[in-house]
Amino acid sequence: MWLEIRRDDARPACFQGRVEGTIELGRIDPSQPHAEKLFTPFSSQGCVRVPIADLEQKEFSRRQLHVVRLPDGRVRVTNKSQTLPVQCTGRPDLGPTQVADLELPVSLRLLQVVVSFAAEEPQQPRHAATADGPAGVDVLSTLVSELPPARADSMVRWWRRVIELLQSAAHTEDFYKKATRALVELIGLDVGAVLVVEHNELRVKDLHNPRDGNANPSRTICQNVWKSRKTVRELPSTVGEGTDATKFNAIDAVVAAPILDPQQRVLGVLYGHRSRSPNQGSPPPTISQLEELLVETLASGVATGLSRLEEQRLKLEEQRLKKVQQAAFEQFFGKELAMELERDPDMLKGRETDVTVLFCDIRGFSAVSEKLPPVKTMEWIYDILSELSEEVVVEGGVLVDYVGDELLAMWGAPTSQPDHASRACRAARRMVLKLQSVSDRWKGEIAAETSVGIGINSARACVGNTGSTRKFKYGPLGSGVNLGSRVQGATKYLKVPAVVTGATRRHLDDSFRVRRLCSVRVVNIVEPVDLFELDSTEDPRRSELFAGYEEALAGFDAGDFRRATRILGNLLEAFPGDGPALVLLSRAVGLLVTEPRDFSPVWQLPGK
Repeated sequence: MWLEIRRDDARPACFQGRVEGTIELGRIDPSQPHAEKLFTPFSSQGCVRVPIADLEQKEFSRRQLHVVRLPDGRVRVTNKSQTLPVQCTGRPDLGPTQVADLELPVSLRLLQVVVSFAAEEPQQPRHAATADGPAGVDVLSTLVSELPPARADSMVRWWRRVIELLQSAAHTEDFYKKATRALVELIGLDVGAVLVVEHNELRVKDLHNPRDGNANPSRTICQNVWKSRKTVRELPSTVGEGTDATKFNAIDAVVAAPILDPQQRVLGVLYGHRSRSPNQGSPPPTISQLEELLVETLASGVATGLSRLEEQRLKLEEQRLKKVQQAAFEQFFGKELAMELERDPDMLKGRETDVTVLFCDIRGFSAVSEKLPPVKTMEWIYDILSELSEEVVVEGGVLVDYVGDELLAMWGAPTSQPDHASRACRAARRMVLKLQSVSDRWKGEIAAETSVGIGINSARACVGNTGSTRKFKYGPLGSGVNLGSRVQGATKYLKVPAVVTGATRRHLDDSFRVRRLCSVRVVNIVEPVDLFELDSTEDPRRSELFAGYEEALAGFDAGDFRRATRILGNLLEAFPGDGPALVLLSRAVGLLVTEPRDFSPVWQLPGK
C-alpha cells in the first residue's frame, strides 16, 4: 500500500513510500527501545509505526491511527484517540474511537498533517511543455533574458551574497551576524534580528538596526511564529496590537520566518521589519512575497548553522562521555582491555564462564584505625590498595570492587584467559612481595607490620554488570565466588599470606611452589575444600619445609597423631615460627589428649 504524509503547507512530502501490513500513526513514543524519528517508519510489535508528531504536540496521541488493508481492497481505519477527530476528504469525519472501512485512495487530515493511502504509487502529472519550459512555470533563463544587462548583473551579485551567507552557516561562527546584515543590506529592511530558543524562551542572538538604534524585534510576532511554525508577513494594522504596540507604532510591515531543524522543530526566528518614512505623503512600505521567500531562504541558512553547532556540541559531548567511560573502564580493566571493550561493548553482557577470583584483605585494619586519625587511615588504605591494584592490572586482571579494606579481582572475563588461574596466582605473589615496601613506609606511623590475607578460587561463575542502572560494576556471581571470600578468611587461621583452593591448584604448573595445608569446611559451604599455601619467596629451603609439612599432614589425615607431632616438632626446630606447622601441631596434640572415637581430618573453621 502506498503511503504519503504531508504537512498542510507548501513543503514537499514528509514521507512517500510503500508500506506493508498494519500501519500505526501517532506522536513520538519515548518508551520505545530505539529512539523514534519523525516521519520515519519502523517495525514495532507486529506493525509499521510512523511518528507524525513530536513530543511537544500533546494534542496527538502516541497511538493515534491504525490502518490495515482488507482482503476486498478497502482499508479499515481506526481512530484510537479519545479526543481528536480525523477529517476524511469527501467522506464524513471519523470521530474519536470510531472505525470505518474506506475505499482507496483515501486522504485523512489530523490537524496540520495530511495522510494519504493508495493501492499503487500515484502517477506524476505530466505538464504540457512550452518554449519557456513546463506549463505554468517560467524558467530562469526566460526571466533573466527579460532583464536589462545591468539589472541581471546586479541580480547575480545579490544572489552570490546569499550563497556566501548559506555557505558561511556551514563553516563559520558568525552566521547570526551575516543573516541580520543580509536582512538589512540585501533585502532592504530597517531592522534584522536572529532569536534562538534557549531554555524554552526566545533570546536575541544578533540584532542589526543601523537606522534606529532603539528598534527591537516584536516579541508578539516572534512568539506567533514560534507557536505556528509558519512565516508571518504582517501590515501595521496587526503589528501595532498587543502589549508592545507603543514600541512599534512606526512600523509598517514585518516579516518573520521560523528556523526549523530537520524534524521541523522550531530552533528560532529570523525577524525583520520596515518602518514608514518620516516624509509626509510617502506611501507605506510593504514586504513582497519575493522578499518573504528570501527571508525564508536566509532562515534555512541559519538553521544549517544551528544544526552544525548542535552536531558539534553532541560530538563534543559524545567525546567527553567516551573519555569518562574510557577512564572508568581503564580503572576496572586496564588500558589495553578498556580499548578492546570500547570497540566491542557486547563483551560486557552477562554470561557464564570459568574465572579465577582473588580476595585480598588488609589485616589489623581496626587496630590501625584506632591509632591513626581518619585522614591518615585513608591515606594508609589508599597507598596499600593502589600498590596491590597495580599488580592485578599487570597480570591482566579486572579490579571488580573495593569494600573497605578489601580488594576483589577477577581473571577469565570479559575476555577469555585460558591461564586465568596462573595469572591470579602470579598477581598474588607479586602483591605479597610488593607489600614489604609499603610496610616499610608506614611502620613508623602504625608501629606494626602491614600484612594481608589473600584467598584464590577457580570456578564457573556468571559475569556481567552486578551493579545497577545507576552504578556500573562488572564482576562475577556464584557459589565459587563466595568460596573465594571464605578462603581469604581462612588465611588468618592458617597464618599464611596467600591460600588457593584445590580447584585453582589443578590449573597450576611446577613453576608455582605450593603445599597442601589441610581440608576445611568453611561457613555456609557444606563440601570440604582442600587448601594450599601459595609460596611467594625465592628461598630454596622452603621446598624442604613444604615436603616435611605434607609428610606430617599425611600422618595426621591417617589418624597417626604421634607421627605427625614428631615430624612437626623436628620441622619447627629447623623452621621456627612456621604458621601452618604450629596450627597442625596444636590440632595433633589436642587429638592425642582427647583421643576422639570418630576422627575426621576435615577442620571446621571457627569463623569467616
